Amino acid sequence: MKRFVSILLSVLLVLSMCGLTATASETEVDTSAVEFDGQMYDLTNEYPWVFVHGMGGWGPYSGKSHEEMPYWGGWGTSEGNIIEMYNSLGVEAYAATVGPFNSAWDRACELYAQLTGTVVDYGAAHSAKHNHDRYGYDYSDRILMGEPWDNESPINLVGHSFGGPAVRLFASLMAYGDEAELAATGEDTSELFKGGHEMSINAVITFAGVHNGSPIANMIHDSKPLMILISFFANIIGVLFGREAMMWDVQLGHFGLTAKESEKRAKLSLSAIKNFATTGDNCGYDMTLRGAAELNERIKLSPYTYYYSYTTIATEKTIFNTQIPILSTFAMFFPTSTILGALAGRTIDGIYMDENWALNDGIVPYASAIYPANNADTALSYSAEKAAGNAIEPGRWYYMDPMMGFDHFDFCGTIDYPTSFEDFYYTLVETINGR
Repeated sequence: MKRFVSILLSVLLVLSMCGLTATASETEVDTSAVEFDGQMYDLTNEYPWVFVHGMGGWGPYSGKSHEEMPYWGGWGTSEGNIIEMYNSLGVEAYAATVGPFNSAWDRACELYAQLTGTVVDYGAAHSAKHNHDRYGYDYSDRILMGEPWDNESPINLVGHSFGGPAVRLFASLMAYGDEAELAATGEDTSELFKGGHEMSINAVITFAGVHNGSPIANMIHDSKPLMILISFFANIIGVLFGREAMMWDVQLGHFGLTAKESEKRAKLSLSAIKNFATTGDNCGYDMTLRGAAELNERIKLSPYTYYYSYTTIATEKTIFNTQIPILSTFAMFFPTSTILGALAGRTIDGIYMDENWALNDGIVPYASAIYPANNADTALSYSAEKAAGNAIEPGRWYYMDPMMGFDHFDFCGTIDYPTSFEDFYYTLVETINGR
């Protein structure tokens, strides 16, 4: 009898432990469920999220002011920081800090160094072609994800505006590398340029990405005096402030315009000013229609990566068949939005501006943000595919229905965001993880 009781107690103990384990497991799953505005969201996190800002953007490695005015946040509102919101809910997220005016190539190199905790290597071939230093900042003591990325563990990349081309190029380099860099340095080549890591990027998500350029960039970049003036001011910032000014780290030390990591101040350099303005290795050229087309030709889709584009439209049609900005558009975008809205029917850099080029979010045309032009033959509507019950496949673009009444900055949770940003960012996690 004693033996029977002992066995019975043992069985009951095991069963109770199984029950506790099941309860703990259920509790763990429940913590990923978030209720907002009467709706439940499943925020089970599969892979880390890395956010890359747009032109003129900033991040945690920039100046001190970014804490009061986060790029991925409420910009002084009570809505807070998107990155912090994700992490508080168990969605692992990080904000990168790439050169605000650097080219897509240079930005991809800076992102790689931050992820792996290495010195920025812009590539020997690329640096020689554009007459700037091969190496940049050292991130060995400020690794973006805390531990060095192993080049294999999948991550999700989110790029806003010009961050879109940067993350696309990054994913392409990880998958296919770069032949020119391999030919130039062989085994001394950065792992970024060697390729073979096509499964390391789970998803590329772009918000108002400048995939096919913007005529506004043509107007700015093709004005040589204006480009010289912009380059001059960048150098003056480097001379007066060193590396950081307000919320920005301009990160043009490899061009000699701002201070290098080992310097307190930059020197005034007319040759550096001219080189940056004319080399084509900057965001201005990459966002022209011809520059974007050249960039698209070198970026390949990875067969293992999911691609999604989110777009916004903040214009309305007039009786003159032009597009004008709606009243809620960020005031700074009114001039550029109006210019874009009146370009339908013109040809720029050999590209005919149809009505989709007139539709815009304030600075990026809808025709540019929807998907890269050279991937049009495989691009599909996400909502149409889901409605048809079709599986979402890697290696092709899925474009979301345009968000009407939202402008270019609304992805950042700005003060004029039409609704609270939580529902959008909660749904984003479900979309990418759910496929």
